[in-house]
Amino acid sequence: MTNNTLFFIILLSSFLSCHNNTKNLNIKNIQDYPDNFITNPKIIIYKKNKLSLETTSDLLIKNESEDTKLKNNVTAIFYNELGIKTSVLNSDSAFINETDNSFNAFGNVKVVSDSGFVLVTNSIYWDRSYNKVISYDSIRFTTEENDTLYGLGFESDTDLSNWKILKPSGVTYRIK
Repeated sequence: MTNNTLFFIILLSSFLSCHNNTKNLNIKNIQDYPDNFITNPKIIIYKKNKLSLETTSDLLIKNESEDTKLKNNVTAIFYNELGIKTSVLNSDSAFINETDNSFNAFGNVKVVSDSGFVLVTNSIYWDRSYNKVISYDSIRFTTEENDTLYGLGFESDTDLSNWKILKPSGVTYRIK
């Protein structure tokens, strides 16, 4: 084998071993990053100078012209029109619309009222104007007497005492 042939084989093997496989690279553009993010934020919403909603999460993400996103361990405390705590919501994530200060929670949503009602669903909407929680998802609702109702769709005030279930079904363990 001549020196030229040996050199050619080494050069060819170098080219073959140094190829660039860009489809395996995870390259991010500047658009992939949020405009703003805050860890462990606390957001407080008032209505007519009364505390209406207080929420925390692990992460807040805010992009221009988009709703505020809350991610991981979202907790929201609801207050009535007198500023008195009525219930606590926990979920995986949430959005806050800055135009009307409405609140949408998603993923493993659980609302527990101070009077003992429990609502479990996958998504819920809080209408700040009427101080109502609304879900169009399937729900499980447990009363303070441990009656369990299921349904599709739910509407209530934030203390869960004046509630309406659309397409309900359920079980009661009361003996009359």
